[in-house]
Amino acid sequence: MSRIMAHRGARNLWAENSMLGFRNILPHGFDAVEFDVHLTDAGEMVIHDATLDRTTTGSGPVRALTPEARRALRLKGPDGAVIDECPPLLEDVLALFATAPSIELWIELKSDADGIPYTGLVEKAAAAINATGLDERSALHSFDISVVEQVRDVAPDLLRLVSVDARTAKAHGGMAAFLDRVGNLADVVGIHHELFEAEYDLIADTIGLNHASVWTINTPQLMQHWITRAPGFLVSDDPVQLKALMAEGVPA
Repeated sequence: MSRIMAHRGARNLWAENSMLGFRNILPHGFDAVEFDVHLTDAGEMVIHDATLDRTTTGSGPVRALTPEARRALRLKGPDGAVIDECPPLLEDVLALFATAPSIELWIELKSDADGIPYTGLVEKAAAAINATGLDERSALHSFDISVVEQVRDVAPDLLRLVSVDARTAKAHGGMAAFLDRVGNLADVVGIHHELFEAEYDLIADTIGLNHASVWTINTPQLMQHWITRAPGFLVSDDPVQLKALMAEGVPA
């Protein structure tokens, strides 16, 4: 049976990549949570975009954010309403999940506003995971193969995931060439649902379904379809609804 991953802390239900969302997913017993990390002057900050505008009350790039400016920001919920929380630091999120012994952490290492990986982010993230004793249930991942190669070199005991969509696969000469490139690098390949559907047989034959995750499945129809397809992980912004459908056996 597939396992459930709460994408960006279940961003369709609570503010994206927020402590509120991370706290609220814990009682549901999901298998895993996914969130994103950028390197800023305020530390390793948990946020998806390289700019502040979409998910916070601020604007501009995250890179130059100071500790004081981070604390002054407020996050926006899925309905656009502002909540009384600022973007969390990686250390805060890790400390929370250290109290929940079963959930896995899948942490995406983002790039700056120019698409350039942050120097030192791999080392800082790996050190933070190690310091909280979460090595055995944490993974680092990226769309950038060079970043995942760096994870392998810096923290070989951590799980690794490489993400791919149609554009990324095309840039590597097609899905077959991409899978050949990452086959010995990634423990899991995270695949956009449209690409996964188009290349399902190739993926199943090349890496096996248990080593694949599908993202991001948010409608009941997509959820039902991918429950039957049964990759290793089902990644959703609404994991509550996904878990309910899986419990109902819809479809068997």
